[in-house]
Amino acid sequence: MVDMKKILKNKKTKTLLLIAGIIMAGSFLYAAYDYGYVYHIKLNGKETEYLNINTEFKDPGVSVRYRGKKFKDYKTESNLDNKKNGTYEVKYIVGKKEIHRKVIVKDTEAPVIKLKDGEKIDYGYGKDFVDPGFEATDNVDGDVTDKVKVEGTVDSKIGEYVLTYKVSDSENNEAVVKRTVNVKDIEGPVLTFKRGINTYAIKGKKIDLNDYTATDNFDGDVTDKVKMEGNVDFDKVGLYKLEYTVEDSNGNKSVVERTVNVQKKNTKGIPVLMYHWFYDDTKGEKAGAVNSHNYISKTNLVKQAKFLKESNYYFPTWEELIDYINNKIDLPEKSVIVTDDDCVASFFNVALPVFQEYQIPVTSFCITKKNTWQSYVDAEYLDLESHTENLHVRKCSGTKWDGAVMCTSYDNIYKDIKTSVEKVKNTYAFAYPFGHYSDDTIKALKANKIKLAFTINSGRVRKGANKYKLPRVRINNGTSIEKYKSLLK
Repeated sequence: MVDMKKILKNKKTKTLLLIAGIIMAGSFLYAAYDYGYVYHIKLNGKETEYLNINTEFKDPGVSVRYRGKKFKDYKTESNLDNKKNGTYEVKYIVGKKEIHRKVIVKDTEAPVIKLKDGEKIDYGYGKDFVDPGFEATDNVDGDVTDKVKVEGTVDSKIGEYVLTYKVSDSENNEAVVKRTVNVKDIEGPVLTFKRGINTYAIKGKKIDLNDYTATDNFDGDVTDKVKMEGNVDFDKVGLYKLEYTVEDSNGNKSVVERTVNVQKKNTKGIPVLMYHWFYDDTKGEKAGAVNSHNYISKTNLVKQAKFLKESNYYFPTWEELIDYINNKIDLPEKSVIVTDDDCVASFFNVALPVFQEYQIPVTSFCITKKNTWQSYVDAEYLDLESHTENLHVRKCSGTKWDGAVMCTSYDNIYKDIKTSVEKVKNTYAFAYPFGHYSDDTIKALKANKIKLAFTINSGRVRKGANKYKLPRVRINNGTSIEKYKSLLK
């Protein structure tokens, strides 16, 4: 058993115990002081934070205690710039104490690639693949579409193909997306008719309703698979509808509705209507002050178009009119061809939508140097033909007529018309400017392989007519619907 009295009587032991006591007392006093009078700061979050460039730094802050309690009153100092790559410091200060946090700003975000039409598309068999397109943008570099690389190919054969689109920004952050292209037969067969989809028959004379061929991009000739529904009474005047259906081996179906207009034979000639300019009176517009007789209001035009459609008028093609003139065919009693001169803006803005609504084919003769017609070359129900390139001017004197063709050399007339027809890419018909023409004009038309030419002389086109001196029926501002009907009787 230890004898404590002997131990305590030892001088060395006493000294050691005294020192230990002093240390313990000092520690206690320091702890009391630290607890009561010193700030304690601790970082919330990490000592080093990473921030994507151009994004807001959400500072996690610090935890501060003073006298054992939470303390919220501290200052923050920082040189942080979230728009530039770099290493920055955030300093938190409480009293005389401070603590630091490192913030590293860096572009870590990859560009975004957007695929037009999506990541999975169907594509037609037998066609050269054309990518629908894509866009790539980066949060720092902006538009990086031109940096996108496409890996992979798409064959025209049936199958599934994968294209990979890759792009990296200036910090080498890479984006990768894939598109699956499923090449398959998605097109129905194409039906064509020798006499056209909308055709006619002269009362009492049958026509071949099986004048079709059907071809498919995958199966080839599928004419033998065509089915026709409907009947035509060739002994009764009327408009008859037929439906032709054909389906390929992959289930792609095509349905074509055909009209057959059965009428009596035309014996009075074919009226070729001549319009000029238009105005939309439904919007408060008025006819122009110059040559106001040439302006047709939208209200009157709608009445005229509606009458043609509801009366089952047939609209011959230029080829049919040529055959009619050459006495190769007859045309229906109620036949009419609609034309317009000059290709002015009001024709496209006011008239063309009306003709399209009522499914009436119309030809506009264009002064091709003007910039009014170019965007309409593929418009439905519209045929564009020449009205010269630059000869629609009055400049001649000492002649019966003053149109430019009357005092222009043959070579210049030929070149002008050649330029014009090359622009419109059609050589079926031509309208003489102001109705003026000369022998050189007709010669130039024939040299440019133009088949028909129209004057402004009044009348109908009859069998055996001179194809380069054809008349028309003028429609003007004073043509009421009653007058219009009488002109077509």
